[in-house]
Amino acid sequence: MFSVRTNDLSRERGALTGRTFATLCLAIFLFLSALVVWKAWQAADGHLIFTLDDPYIHLAVAETLLQGGYGVNFPETSSPSSSILYTLLLAPFVALGIGPAGALGLSLAAQGAAIWLVARLIWDHLLEALPEGLRLPAGSGVALLMPLALNGYGLPMTGMEHSIHLFATVLVMLGLHRTAETDRVPVWLIPAILLAALVRFEGFALATAAIGALVWCRKGRSAALALLLLALVTAFYAAAMHRLGLPPLPSSVMVKSGSSAAASEGHLLSVAINGLRDLNTSLMDRNGAVLALGCLLTGLLAVSPAVSRPGRLVAAVAAVALGAHLMFGKFGWFGRYEPYAVALALVALTAAGGRALSTLRPVWAGPTVALAVLGVVAVPFLTTAKDTPAASRNIFEQQYQMHRFATGFFPRTVAVNDLGWVAYRNEGHVLDLWGLGSEEVRQATRTAGGLTPELIAELADRKGAVYAMIYDRWFKGRVPPSWCRMAVLRTSLVTAGSDEVSFYLINPAEAPAMAGALARFAPTLPAGASLQVVPCPRP
Repeated sequence: MFSVRTNDLSRERGALTGRTFATLCLAIFLFLSALVVWKAWQAADGHLIFTLDDPYIHLAVAETLLQGGYGVNFPETSSPSSSILYTLLLAPFVALGIGPAGALGLSLAAQGAAIWLVARLIWDHLLEALPEGLRLPAGSGVALLMPLALNGYGLPMTGMEHSIHLFATVLVMLGLHRTAETDRVPVWLIPAILLAALVRFEGFALATAAIGALVWCRKGRSAALALLLLALVTAFYAAAMHRLGLPPLPSSVMVKSGSSAAASEGHLLSVAINGLRDLNTSLMDRNGAVLALGCLLTGLLAVSPAVSRPGRLVAAVAAVALGAHLMFGKFGWFGRYEPYAVALALVALTAAGGRALSTLRPVWAGPTVALAVLGVVAVPFLTTAKDTPAASRNIFEQQYQMHRFATGFFPRTVAVNDLGWVAYRNEGHVLDLWGLGSEEVRQATRTAGGLTPELIAELADRKGAVYAMIYDRWFKGRVPPSWCRMAVLRTSLVTAGSDEVSFYLINPAEAPAMAGALARFAPTLPAGASLQVVPCPRP
């Protein structure tokens, strides 16, 4: 349905066809994904634990949505979710009590659909034109490398919205190609444009470029409809945030992106400065340098007269969106930020240059180039896939145990710097000292003095925090002197911010209760995690 060409079934040659090739790619993805999920489940002692703490922020916000609020501490409002839409998608699963399973299911379905669509595109533009004897080995190589190049085995286990974003990106690119090729706008293109933007804020760059591409294709009505719908939904979201006393961009986005924070505050010069700084950082990153090369190649293909009109269109859109990511996007964090950008480049390069590769001589030159490109992109994600079970174990040993302590052993108001698991399935108040779940804290980090010990103490006292669980390395010189360290949780270190979490007593009256809770908690920790009780000098 979504392939660029629909007549390949009538032109099948040899044992491998477009449908069987896409099925092969999907089957390999599903088999290896099941293996990775199983190994992660085993590593977490029979629990489904994601490789990051962040998805549990979305799940916690979804819980609050079901109560009629927005944030992580009902009825207090905050905006820690990095997506307009994702928490809404998770809410039904949370209501059914299967929030994590729902998040994983959505990610696997979206990732699998994207892999299927990209496989059909690669078949149509490269593999089908190869000699019959070369089709099977080349196709097998692509089937092994392409899902990995999209971080197919690591991305779904982050539990985040990135797999859905990747799927929407592929849909938009294929929809634009179909529009330029047939002079008709597919019915799913406008919903895909909206999905790309609403599921991930980086998607606004692609959505804007796609609307411009529709104008270039003389599809003014479709472009106007897409722009109108996008503007209406965005305005509704911004108005809702304003009514709640929150900025138009989520706190989580502004904490991690100086450009976004500056844009929210109307400092356009700061946006430009931060963009140039981020561009330099991107070019220093290995994956950033690869995508910069992809941006350059797609830009060249966009202006090449040898490339078809549909190919030039998607190449131009990819170049714009890739350039925006290089300037304002991020890389890394267990390979979750860049896979959609890899998909952008892969779809554009295949649509614009795939057929040219298939005509290279000798006949194996084109597939060799394609496999080499996929291999270069896939290499870092091989490490991500390999480390996924260990990362799940890391979150199980650390954030999940902190959740257990906060909900089962010492259910009091707590201050943290990792918000997710501690806030999820926790009816108590959680003060986020990193600013993702507290707009007041985020604004304090933007001031000249920053988050001082005095301000931290004042916030904790005002919120009634009894104790804190934080990384000392993140708060060097900022821990209030009145706080007393009671214990240190030591764990493995894969994706967590530190392998040590310090437990601080804030309210002296709770010292005996906290000491007792720590004593009961320590023997229940899993292998690999340990709790060292530290003598507190307070009486």
